[in-house]
Amino acid sequence: MAEVSRILTALGLVVASTGLIVYGIATAFYETAEGQMNLGIILMVAGVIATVVGVVMSKQIPEED
Repeated sequence: MAEVSRILTALGLVVASTGLIVYGIATAFYETAEGQMNLGIILMVAGVIATVVGVVMSKQIPEED
């Protein structure tokens, strides 16, 4: 369970930052690419959700002494 929470947190942060980069690239064009903008938004939202779930899961695990 601890490994899953760590993986979700790490992957969530990477996916969210990748989504931000894709969104930024899509808006940098003279004619904005709607498909890439939507993909960037989806990646950012999914990454934030995965990160929050991973952090909440890690807080639910009892600490070992």
